[in-house]
Amino acid sequence: MAMGQSSSQQERLLIEAIVSRQAGIDSHRLGSVVDLAAVGIVLHVWRNSPVEDWHAGSSPLHDGDMLRINAHTTWKVRQILRRWVADTGLDGDGPTDQLETVEHELVDELFPRLFEWMVNPARRLPTGQTLAELAMANHGELAEFEDHADREVGAYCAVTEQDGAVVCFWRAAAAGGVACRHWWGTPTWPQLVERFLHVLQKPDHEHWGSGGELRTRLGPEPPQVADRAVLDRTLRERPWHLDTPAADWVIRAGIGFLREPVPPLPDHLI
Repeated sequence: MAMGQSSSQQERLLIEAIVSRQAGIDSHRLGSVVDLAAVGIVLHVWRNSPVEDWHAGSSPLHDGDMLRINAHTTWKVRQILRRWVADTGLDGDGPTDQLETVEHELVDELFPRLFEWMVNPARRLPTGQTLAELAMANHGELAEFEDHADREVGAYCAVTEQDGAVVCFWRAAAAGGVACRHWWGTPTWPQLVERFLHVLQKPDHEHWGSGGELRTRLGPEPPQVADRAVLDRTLRERPWHLDTPAADWVIRAGIGFLREPVPPLPDHLI
């Protein structure tokens, strides 16, 4: 640590570097940070929750369903965040430091709004189920998910009160940009889609293993996959519009394994 630099200052520099260098966005542009923070919030509040237990084992909640639900949930959370930014009079194209003027509104208005939307039993998922129906179909307890969401949202409030709103959003953006590089809504997603479409056209690509074994096991392409223009547009813009066979095929085809590694941080920040 540099002389005269507190641990909190060092942590702030580290988080900012992760957002800028590893997540690959402008850490000082509010709109970019907010959009990527949506991914991190969904990761913490939704994906790494009892939902993972609902999804495990012999659950009817398939990997393709989770791709669709995660992407749709990220899109909705992003819309809530963008609306809050506009409602509070902030400029999405302006500096992230604007958040320092609305820290109380963040804790008192935004996070409760996110919590209420996330745990709403009537929330309709892209699979057609409500949240309550999803929990019931997978032998889960909705109250268990609500408790988890309450703890995670409460943790965001605590970070805001202790370290400030900028650090809170940076932390969420860092989690989204580093842990979820294979998710829709991240800066790396368009390139991932491009690589996936590329290997689909090359049955001898190393991605498919020796002799194209993986590709052979996949079986026929569903219509939404066979139409490359539709697949490209849907994956880039709204993956939740994939039907279940197409989403499952894309996951089994290993789209997530085509993501590039996280760039390293400078030695002085590690």
